[in-house]
Amino acid sequence: MSMDDQPKALIRWRKFLVKGTVWLSTELALGLIGMDTLADYSEFLTQSRTVDHIETAIASITTLM
Repeated sequence: MSMDDQPKALIRWRKFLVKGTVWLSTELALGLIGMDTLADYSEFLTQSRTVDHIETAIASITTLM
């Protein structure tokens, strides 16, 4: 690693640690007040819609073939 790459790598690690700390503290805070379940449920709804769209697209493609 050259001398120019060291500051960039250090900044990347700092960003990673800051984002990780913010995520972890948010998860803990939401878990303590009971809102984490609501966030998980909305994520589940989003994922199930995505699966439905994928299944519809695959069915359409196989019908055309």
